[in-house]
Amino acid sequence: MHPDPSSGLKGALTVALAGQPNTGKSTVFNFLTGSNQHVGNWPGITVEKKEGTFVRDGVSYKVVDLPGTYSLSANSREELIARDFIIRKAPDLVVVVVDASQLTRSLYLVAEMMAVGVPLIVALNMMDVAEKKGLAIDLYACMKSVGVPVVPMTASRGRGIDSLCQAIADSAGQGFCSYEPCCTPEGDFAVLLQHIQERIEEYVPDGYRLGWVARKLLEDDSEMIGMMRERMGEKEWLPVQKMLPADNQGAFALVKARYDWIDRIVASSVVRKEGSDPAIHRGFFDKLATNLFTGTVLAMLVTLAGFVLSATVAFSFLMLMNPLIIGAVEAVQGRIGEGLPLLGDFIAQGVIPAVTMIVAISVFIFGIMLFTAFLEDIGYLPRMAYIADMFMNRIGLPGKSFLPLFMGLGCNIASVMGCRVIESKRQRFKTIIISSHVPCPGVMVTIAFMIGIFFGSLAPFIAAAAFLALLLQTYMTSKLLDHTVLRGAEAGLIMELPPYHIPNLKTIWAHVWRRFTSFVRKAGSLLAVIIAMIWALSYFPNGNMMDSYLATAGKIFEPLGMLMGMDWRLLTCLFVAFISKEAALIAIAVLFGIQTGEGALTGMMIGEGVSEADNAIIGSVLAAQVSLPAALAFIFALLFSIPCFATVGSVYFETQSLKWTIGSVLYYTSLSLIWGIAAYQVGLLLFVS
Repeated sequence: MHPDPSSGLKGALTVALAGQPNTGKSTVFNFLTGSNQHVGNWPGITVEKKEGTFVRDGVSYKVVDLPGTYSLSANSREELIARDFIIRKAPDLVVVVVDASQLTRSLYLVAEMMAVGVPLIVALNMMDVAEKKGLAIDLYACMKSVGVPVVPMTASRGRGIDSLCQAIADSAGQGFCSYEPCCTPEGDFAVLLQHIQERIEEYVPDGYRLGWVARKLLEDDSEMIGMMRERMGEKEWLPVQKMLPADNQGAFALVKARYDWIDRIVASSVVRKEGSDPAIHRGFFDKLATNLFTGTVLAMLVTLAGFVLSATVAFSFLMLMNPLIIGAVEAVQGRIGEGLPLLGDFIAQGVIPAVTMIVAISVFIFGIMLFTAFLEDIGYLPRMAYIADMFMNRIGLPGKSFLPLFMGLGCNIASVMGCRVIESKRQRFKTIIISSHVPCPGVMVTIAFMIGIFFGSLAPFIAAAAFLALLLQTYMTSKLLDHTVLRGAEAGLIMELPPYHIPNLKTIWAHVWRRFTSFVRKAGSLLAVIIAMIWALSYFPNGNMMDSYLATAGKIFEPLGMLMGMDWRLLTCLFVAFISKEAALIAIAVLFGIQTGEGALTGMMIGEGVSEADNAIIGSVLAAQVSLPAALAFIFALLFSIPCFATVGSVYFETQSLKWTIGSVLYYTSLSLIWGIAAYQVGLLLFVS
């Protein structure tokens, strides 16, 4: 079904694949296109764009997988992408994937598509789930009622794919379809709709169907109102504007008309078997998963298990690689370093560490992505979002923000990229800014180390204070964004809890591999550049970090550090943390003389690092040279410091906004300074008599 579509073909037709979330649309796409897929982003935004091809009877079909959307309104960027593609690109056919077990909900998108007037096929997916619910669907009656071809499927098991391909071959290329008006509101609203059509008829642009445009105006669709006002001019638009009802009454009338149409279809084509339960029985596990207390505990245990498993695999992989890495460094230094010392140092302390760190981070990110995709495919991830929403909305974030925030505990790059699952741009940008600052392992290890060696029996209280300060600042950041650059009403949680599924490994792998390769392309190259920068800044001018450009920068800005009680060495460690959080502890060891400063910081990061023996030495050295108030200031300044350079790059990739990226850097720079100064003053009160 997937031959090479490069030659001997009669033509090429475009098929758009649409559907609401959790209807199995991605599974249908993967079976249709096989390995003939291309994944990118829609122009100018980070929403994933998937395209693929398949061949039937010598004809090549280009399949475009539209973002999952509940309707064709202007409520989200996914809906705008889907409807703009259908109207402006005019695909030869639209296949709408619907959930056979929930026809009342999933046929709503079909009702909207029919108003657009594009050739349609309904892919009636999840027939197995419908059977388990005791539903028997009369396909002939359903097809007659809807008025378009209906193909029964169980895509998770590959059933119905060949029938769908044949239906596409039979239906594609028929041109514009004029369906019977199936969703016309009743009474006064029907008359009003007719009047609106008469007023706007000559101004409707090519490709747009008059009835659909009129319905969108009646729904108070902001995008459509803006377009028609511009085309008509204020004089001609004003009478239309006066017709439009207030308080969403027009939208309510149209929604009712669509559901009345759907109810007639369901009544004529769906029979419930005698004695069957109208819903899939909620098992014991699902009751636990959606209970406030047990669901929270279960979600925490599941996420912790995924985190630990991914981290263990990544760490084990790095340990296995370590002998090879050390051997490669020694070989380079022996063969190249003697004749070309600068080149040898660059390869041994720059290139090899870069590859090592990228691989280690990538293995961890791949594990997190695989774990997340598995939870999503079996249907548990929406339950986690549902439980998390009860807590997340207290700081103005949706339940879906939980996963990106959790991923930040492993790597902030992954947390920023994970924000793509949030539909609302406003909430997505807010989550990006907040999740980019979740303490990663590099921050947590350094802070735990500093608390342990300086505060002894007071360590639990300092750690608790830092945690509470982090929660407080997260809340304050969310509210600050709400009242400044992200003003607007919060969107409530609108979601469904789909039935549990047996995982489809092919679909999971395809989804994870797409996201992982995207991460490697973007973050991997950025990490390589950053590690090269670390090498250069910590190596030049003479190969000793104590005299490097990083150390010089710390000395230049030492007056600023003294506001927090820090000399140039601690301030330099904060600069290092901006480049790489993992390197901060090693920078402390080098700058305070516990380890040799010869070579670049990156070379030290893949060597022995800070040994257990060094810990005791660092403790005694720091205790003699750094005051308790300064240590407290360093802990809080590091906790609220700028995300690492690679995370800042990810913020730019995901927001596509230099203004947002620079703004986040300036914001967290200010926070680091404010919290550092405040902690220093508190430390003076507590620890200096």
